[in-house]
Amino acid sequence: MSNKFKTAIATFRAFPRRIRWSTYAITSYFCYAALLGLLIPYIAKQQIPEQVSKLIERPVTLTDITINPFTLQLDVHQFAILEESTPFISFEDARVQVNFWESIFNAAISIEYIALDKPYIDIKRLNNTEQLVFNFSDILDAVNRNLASEEKLEPKIQEPRDRHKALFPVLIKQTTLTQGNVRFVDGVTATELAYPDINFTLGAFSTQSLLTDAEQKNNYNVKITDADSGKVELKGQVQLKPLEVVGDINVQQVQLPRLWGFIEKDIIAKLTSGNVNFSSNYHLAQTIGDIESDDTMSITSDNGLFSIHNLNFNAEDKSIISLPDFSVNGIATNVEKQTVKIVSVTSHGLNVSTKIDDKGADLVTLFTPKFITEESKEKKEEPVEKETKPTADAPSWLVTLGGVEIKDYQLNVEEKVITKKANQWQISPINLTTSQIVSDLSKPIDFDFFTSVNGKGDISVKGQANAKQQAVLADVDVKSLKLEQFQPYLATAVNATLTKGEVSTQAKLNANAKGNVEVSGGVQVNHLSIRDNKLRKPFVKWRSLAVNQFDFDLQKNKLAVDTLSLSQPYARVVINEDRTTNIGDLMVAQPKAKKSKTIAKKKDTKPFDLRVRKIAFNNGSAFFADNSLTPNFSSGIEQLKGNIGHVSSIPGTKATVDISGNIEKYAPVKVKGEINPLLKQPYLDLDVIFQSVELTTVNPYSGTYAGHYIDKGQLTLALNYKLENNQLKGENHVIIDQLQLGKASDSDLATSLPLELAIALLQDNDGVIDLGVEVTGDVNDPEFSLGAVIWSTISNIITKAVTAPFSFIAGLADSDEELNVIAFDFGANTLTSEEQEKLKTLGAALETRPKLKLTVDGAVNAPEDSKALALAQFNEKLAESAQMTVAELPANLSASTMPTSGKLSDGLQKLYKAEFGEKASKVEDKIEDDQDENEKGVELTDEELDQRWHIALYNLVLNKQEIAKGELGQLAQQRAQAVKAYLVDIVKVDASRVFLLDSRFDIEQDTSSVLLTLEAK
Repeated sequence: MSNKFKTAIATFRAFPRRIRWSTYAITSYFCYAALLGLLIPYIAKQQIPEQVSKLIERPVTLTDITINPFTLQLDVHQFAILEESTPFISFEDARVQVNFWESIFNAAISIEYIALDKPYIDIKRLNNTEQLVFNFSDILDAVNRNLASEEKLEPKIQEPRDRHKALFPVLIKQTTLTQGNVRFVDGVTATELAYPDINFTLGAFSTQSLLTDAEQKNNYNVKITDADSGKVELKGQVQLKPLEVVGDINVQQVQLPRLWGFIEKDIIAKLTSGNVNFSSNYHLAQTIGDIESDDTMSITSDNGLFSIHNLNFNAEDKSIISLPDFSVNGIATNVEKQTVKIVSVTSHGLNVSTKIDDKGADLVTLFTPKFITEESKEKKEEPVEKETKPTADAPSWLVTLGGVEIKDYQLNVEEKVITKKANQWQISPINLTTSQIVSDLSKPIDFDFFTSVNGKGDISVKGQANAKQQAVLADVDVKSLKLEQFQPYLATAVNATLTKGEVSTQAKLNANAKGNVEVSGGVQVNHLSIRDNKLRKPFVKWRSLAVNQFDFDLQKNKLAVDTLSLSQPYARVVINEDRTTNIGDLMVAQPKAKKSKTIAKKKDTKPFDLRVRKIAFNNGSAFFADNSLTPNFSSGIEQLKGNIGHVSSIPGTKATVDISGNIEKYAPVKVKGEINPLLKQPYLDLDVIFQSVELTTVNPYSGTYAGHYIDKGQLTLALNYKLENNQLKGENHVIIDQLQLGKASDSDLATSLPLELAIALLQDNDGVIDLGVEVTGDVNDPEFSLGAVIWSTISNIITKAVTAPFSFIAGLADSDEELNVIAFDFGANTLTSEEQEKLKTLGAALETRPKLKLTVDGAVNAPEDSKALALAQFNEKLAESAQMTVAELPANLSASTMPTSGKLSDGLQKLYKAEFGEKASKVEDKIEDDQDENEKGVELTDEELDQRWHIALYNLVLNKQEIAKGELGQLAQQRAQAVKAYLVDIVKVDASRVFLLDSRFDIEQDTSSVLLTLEAK
């Protein structure tokens, strides 16, 4: 040390203390300023890019770092992580200023501001089909690789912290992010998302601020604008502990075509336009428990609005779906309670165009992702059976929708399934409104539906649907539906043209999933005209056909019609030269259907019950021509009127007939009597009277079959026919007045009888032939023909009605019971006394029909039998838990009669713990909590509390019981075995005549019974 320096030190030490300490302070301050303001920024500027680049193995640039040691302001300028020569992540300027003195005085970290200007992120998904790779994947790999090479530090044991302790105080007066820019490019789909304007502000922020504070802090505002001018804005307020966020979100004009780009290559249809809007209030609140697992988070929102506007899909440069407007209004959610409430769903103007052929609807192909189609093909080629494990029922959300309103929807269909030529259908407008809809289907839904078919007929359906019960009750109103638009479909089966006609109906529909379908109302078919294409003349037509009231019941297999009225009906019947008819010519030959290899199981059905109180017609006419004769014959029936009353398919009923008309204007015709053509063995008792028919009109018949033409004569016929048990008996009174034969014909079909001698013998002095002819025969005999007895054309048409075999054999035993179904109590496999009697009746009937055999098939009512089995299973477990037998349980034991003390109470509590793995007292605690919350001010007595507790335990454990599908199959089999055993052992039916089906697998699941089927041996 030099003498001068020693002298200077000695001189300094001789100074007064205040000078010396001031010198120390000034020197330290200058050293601090130099270190913080010059040295640290310099080192950081040199080292940060180098160290970060080394860590991520990417070029890193940093223009400048400045620190103001006096204001404690840190500025970082132009930082960037490069991808090749372009920025991957960058920002223009980052600034932060710490308020040192406020931090000291407030014992908190106090920051004046934090600011980030023009941050930029460029994210790319690389075109790699084998795995998911991004342009930052190499950074992640490099960081993992470089950090793994560093020495791992021993983990520090953290002391348990007080979860309810307030956060360390941090105060930030202002936080801003301005002009942010985020860009995402998907190299696989060539889709780009750009958000060039992102701004974020956070007002005065405090880690200890609460939403309830009078001084509003922690207000945030986020604004994002995308490349299509779509905007997303979030604003609100936040507190950190416990975490709670309230705010609003507003999404405007987000364009869907840009987002559609992610799946555009997988979907054939092209989304050309459409934008989404969304707005809502939201509230997130955290409840902190004693341990972390006790923390809960409640999320709610309200005043939500979701809408889609101007949506359009194209295919082959044509619009296939366009939707101007779709809105979901008034959305409110509660995640904790799992509820969603929606005020309404409104939409209008949807326009859908589709083509349907034998391959299906084109919309399915256009909107089915290609990878799903490929996967389905692979599955068909290599079927793999997977075992599915039952999953526990998760708590379900409850969604309440105030109503749906759809207006002016339009469906355009080009259909080529039935006809080769495309048929165009336009269903428009489609309007639909509904009442409230609840996702648990607890409430029925009122609806009002309206549409029009090609503008040629309106259809209105208004009523109520119960989705839970799968039932609908509605009024159906069809107005002036033009029938000629269905001509292309008629042409596939009939060689005729429906030129005119319209149908209207007003009906009530009541239907459900159990097979109950009831329809009642009226039908009108007006101005119908069907033209014969071969003859090019009208075939059938009428002015009006009206059914004033009909009642149809599908389950009862019944149709009842009050009055069917026909006005001005007309029909044309022509026999061709080859003796075929125009009716046969109308039928279009159909391709033969391929025979199915599978044989469907026959099911017994009730005979169809058809009842028509009255069929009335007036001013009718008909035309008949026989071109097989030489010369041709033709005749007309005019002024046809009358009625047919009480038509029914029920055995024993008879319909009354009263019809009159004129042949060729002047010869009256009357038909009167009783008929029933709907029975298996039709019934007929008719009187038919033809008065003064000119025989010259039937010259073609006399010339063809009698060998002579007729010059003169009139015919009067009084015919009576009775058809019963397929045996026909007829009494015919034939009067021929002034018959004169003309010249002979050259017919090959003429009779060889000497007609001249016969007429001479039979004709009286007045020129009258009076004959009584009796006709008998079996109509099943193919040789039987009335035409061989009488000239007049009288045809017996027999309609075979199918009746149920069990109804027939029940009649053999003088019983009217339905013997094909043996009912069982729910969950039981023992026969009741009533069903035993039915089996005895069945056995007695089978004795009279030795060639019949019986098939026995068990069935179950899956919901009800499962409940009964579950109750039995519950009783067994309860008895075992209470150390009792099932027989010792109270006969009327239920949730409401469950004892609140004693062995059963203790057993129920033990059973609850075994089933749910928790103490039964927790249910009691929950009941008390719910009572305190929902019934404030109402005190429950201990007895009332115990009763509610035991009711809850009973129902919870009962509902916990599960019945396997195999148990239902076993129950069905036991029922079938019980029926066969009774028939064989008690009724003494030969065991070889009773066949037992395996009911454990493919079983009926909607009836608690055994189904019987009759077959021939």
